[in-house]
Amino acid sequence: MEENKGSFLIAKNLSDILYHIKTVSNLKIVGACTQIEDLRCKAVSTRNIQELKNIDKRERYIDFGPAVTLDQMSAMGRSNIPPVLYDAIQSTATGPIRNIATLAGNICREGQKGTLFAPLLALDARLEIKNPISTKYIPFTKFTQIPPAFVLSKIRVPINDWEISIFTRLGPEGKPSPLNASFVFLVDTENDLIVNMKIAFTGPLVFHSRELENKLIGSKLPLPDKVLSDFLETAENLSKEEFEESGTAPILKEQFLSLLDYHLQLLS
Repeated sequence: MEENKGSFLIAKNLSDILYHIKTVSNLKIVGACTQIEDLRCKAVSTRNIQELKNIDKRERYIDFGPAVTLDQMSAMGRSNIPPVLYDAIQSTATGPIRNIATLAGNICREGQKGTLFAPLLALDARLEIKNPISTKYIPFTKFTQIPPAFVLSKIRVPINDWEISIFTRLGPEGKPSPLNASFVFLVDTENDLIVNMKIAFTGPLVFHSRELENKLIGSKLPLPDKVLSDFLETAENLSKEEFEESGTAPILKEQFLSLLDYHLQLLS
């Protein structure tokens, strides 16, 4: 039998974690470990560090600590956090799991993206990361993983009043599957003109195109059929290569385009 050489370090505060990062090579930062089946490494948990469990709500944004649980976020209510983020949380796992699963655990998992990845991507969230000598900020649009020897210290989520705000979860319920995916569709209008649009689709891949989002900005409502068909053709062309290269099941691309078509009808 292979010897399990893993070890679990204790951290009482963020300074402890930064010290461990500095003194322990190849240290793995974990939360509640709800996504980890086998921990054969040196690890330290953020789970019980109070300063990483804080929620600070301001007028234009909310700062979430990475160790905040999904249940804590849900308890704020749909009117106090972006609705697509609230709806994504409610679709994630079961109540008991949401009570221990953390925000960082959901968005930092390897491989298949967690349910909250698409909402945070569409909302232009920002990550604050630290190592023993510096603090850096990563826009969610550029986030793939936490760099080695850094710890996630904060997730900032902008608060905007979107006129259309839709989250849809795809795939089987109750267990991880390569057919699980999250779709987010956000639209803001002013004087019958589209002034902002966000579209995100994540799961086995991450699809987010500024070119696609910008295509309808400035368009007058209701959208003519020709404009809608041109937009969907662009969406299919832009998504084709990424979906195929990722090895994603073809049905997910069909579902993405179908959801996009369905929700665009709200603008016609």
